[in-house]
Amino acid sequence: MRRFGELDTGWLRELQSKFPEIKVVDEKGFVLGEDFKKLWDVYPFQEVVKAFEEAVKEGESSATFTEGDRTYLLKLSKVGSLIVALKKDITLEVEIEELKKNVVSTLSHEIKTPLTAIKGNAEFLLLYGECSDPDAVKEIYEKAEKVESILSGIGKLFSSKVSNFEWVNLRPLTEEVVASFKKKAGKKGVELRYFLEDVSLPADKVLFQQLLRNLIDNALNFTDRGRVEVELTSDYLRVSDTGKGIPEELLPKIFERFVKSKGSSGSGIGLSVVKEIARFHGWEVQVESEEGVGTVFTIIFQP
Repeated sequence: MRRFGELDTGWLRELQSKFPEIKVVDEKGFVLGEDFKKLWDVYPFQEVVKAFEEAVKEGESSATFTEGDRTYLLKLSKVGSLIVALKKDITLEVEIEELKKNVVSTLSHEIKTPLTAIKGNAEFLLLYGECSDPDAVKEIYEKAEKVESILSGIGKLFSSKVSNFEWVNLRPLTEEVVASFKKKAGKKGVELRYFLEDVSLPADKVLFQQLLRNLIDNALNFTDRGRVEVELTSDYLRVSDTGKGIPEELLPKIFERFVKSKGSSGSGIGLSVVKEIARFHGWEVQVESEEGVGTVFTIIFQP
């Protein structure tokens, strides 16, 4: 029976025969209980070699590879002087993501066609038509442009390429979004406050504004008195309200698609989009809520 230091590897051989998706590896890459095979002999992919080297240095990593018609995710975590590798079949998840890309692409195309006509007609009326309320036509044109940019941004969530974000100052982007909700807040008699710092981060402008727009809109929809506050610092973006709050039983599910509270007139996808945008940037979303007191959503920029 082979030993690794004081570790008896006999039980590993039995473990890995019953659970082949689990491998225990030493720091040189040898799979314990596998008769001197290295991890990349078991999974012969360059991605696995790179992931192993990263796990040794950083403590954890992952690699995605394809065998036949199946796609797998190999997650590696360092435990003491050993590396534990867990192989998971993610074929279904990959197919669902591909389906979502196709759905978004199709919907974007279908929406952009009439949107272009709306913009064109509005622009014609502004330039050549006789209109009793040009401000209303101008607003139609601007809103159509905004929807067009949102569609472009949402499409990026399902891009197979990793975005190279530009460094942007989030403060003016935040001010623009807050300003667009002042009329809605005023109509409801809700105070809209904001406390903003100059914060420069690598981010997508359209997606950041869509995330914030969803959070503020959600806060105003569920606040009938009091205030909605937006806070931006170098560490986080926070949107809080003094609204109805989220029922305790619903709290763990609010980022799932089509989940919404009783009486909500929304589609139930706004917060799932927030979660996706945050994930796309490598940010973390936290939520605290108490019924009858209010809700706080916090986007942690460096979790």
